[in-house]
Parts: sequence; C-alpha cells; structure tokens
Amino acid sequence: MLLPSTSILLLLSSLPEAEVRRPYPDACEEPARSIELSADSAREQLEVCISAELSTTFVFDSEVAQVELDDEERFRRVDVDEGTLVLVPRKKPRSWKPSRLTVYFEGDASPTSVTFVLVVHKTRLAREVDVFRFRRPEEPWERELREAREENERLVQELKRLQAEYQSQGPLTRLFATGRMELSGQGVVASMLTKDVTKPPDNALKVEAAFAYRYTLAVIKKGDEPMVRVAVVMLLTNPGTRPWMAVRAAMMRNGDEVKKPDVWQLEPIAPMNRDLVVAETELTERESREKLTLILWDEGGTQSVTIGNVSFP
Repeated sequence: MLLPSTSILLLLSSLPEAEVRRPYPDACEEPARSIELSADSAREQLEVCISAELSTTFVFDSEVAQVELDDEERFRRVDVDEGTLVLVPRKKPRSWKPSRLTVYFEGDASPTSVTFVLVVHKTRLAREVDVFRFRRPEEPWERELREAREENERLVQELKRLQAEYQSQGPLTRLFATGRMELSGQGVVASMLTKDVTKPPDNALKVEAAFAYRYTLAVIKKGDEPMVRVAVVMLLTNPGTRPWMAVRAAMMRNGDEVKKPDVWQLEPIAPMNRDLVVAETELTERESREKLTLILWDEGGTQSVTIGNVSFP
C-alpha cells in the first residue's frame, strides 16, 4: 500500500500538459503564501496545501472571471467574491488525491489564467494565498535583499574572473600586471643581511639567516619620490618549549615606527624546529637606504624577535 505522500508524488508526476512548480520547498510548511505570476504561469501548476474543515483564502490583485474546480463535491464551501476565493474542504475527503483549481482573470493581460494543485493535508494548510498577477510594489526590505543578492553575484563573478586571471599568470607576470614592478634592468634585487644585522641576546628565536629584497614600484607616490617594495626574509629556529607564530611587525628608525610590515609565515615554528618568516612593506627610496630595525611579535606580544642594522640593496 502506498503512503499518502507517495501517492501525491505519483499523481502529480502523471498530470498532463503542465509542469508542477513548488515556490517553496514544502507547500504545507507556510501558513501564508505569496505568489507572483509570470507570463509562463498559465503553463505551470502551483501547489497549495489545504486541510479538511479549514478555510484557505486566495486573494488576487485582479478581477476573477471564472473558477474551475475539479471534484467540487469534495468541498463544503467555494465562495468567489471579486478578487477573493474561499475554499473549505469537507470533513472526510474520499481520498488524498489532489484537486486542480484553475482561475481565469478578467482582461487580456498575461497570464490570463493560473492553475493550482490543491494538496490535502491532515493538519497543515495555507491559510491565505496572496496571488499577484501584476508586479506588486517592492518593499524596502525586499529591495535591500535583491540588491544584496545582485551585489553578491557580481562579487562572485568578479572573484572567479580574478582567480582565472591569477592562475593564468606567472609570479613575475603578476608583478607587472598589478603595476608593482617598473620596466628596468634591475627588477627584484636581493642582498644577504646575516653578517650585518644586530641581534639582541633576549630574542625569543635564533636568527640563523636574513636576506633583504627590493623592487621599485611602477606607480610613483609621495610626489616625485619613488616608492620601493621591500621584504626581509629570516630563517628562525625556535629554542623554546611552545610553537611560535609571528602575527605583527614594525619597522623602526631611531625608536620611531616607520611602517607596519605585513607578516607571512607558513605555520607556527615548533620547538627545536626552524622555518622562514617574511615581513614585507613599502618604503620611499630614501627610507630604504637608511639603517632600520625590524621587530616581530607573537600573538601575546611577549615573545619577540628583533634585528637591527637592516637596509635594502
């Protein structure tokens, strides 16, 4: 024996000439429904949940010319008054078979009719179904939601475009594509800092090696003074008992902060292990030639690494 829900699905799938569309995942979940019709609505069938001895009211924004209801004897009340239709199924329906309700509208505007599939449920129903044949005025919250969805879709498409563009470029190509490198014979230049930098004895990690990198930006900022992109790459060993992760940095000159570099580290450095830490920022050409101090801090700010006498090639 088929369960009622299974029977409904089979019957709906066999209905001819039209496609059953569910505006909501479950037609019986919402006590109030709002349906906006389109030009194709005449070829669709929309599910509406009804229940015995309980009224379901359809409210239309157009005058109703005619109503056709299959198995009308299954209903105790069928009242049509201008743009309103009230249905009340009888107490004991003969079967769980859905009924088809077709509503024809006055005038020639599309759609001229709409068909509903009335699904009988023991306890749940749509108390009111508001049907808009013409586009209703947009509520402020609906406009905000629509605009947010449109902006989200635009950002998703832009992200996909940028990802595809990024993946098609090599690392050096990306520097030129983003305007981060000038057309010159130098490009990215590097120098070893290991022997030149100063290292306080209270550093939380041991500085095994340090290198300085720079390249001149294609876009000139701060008047006519060229800007350069610089990075300090350090190989650090953790002699402590807890993993260490750099979360912020500062580039200092004579005790004053010059810049807050971005910090990159693949993962926390485990005790007795070593790994690379990169601090990168922008400086003016003049600043890059000065002797600077770089400080790295962990999340708690209690374990730091400092190197002095930092300059760039």
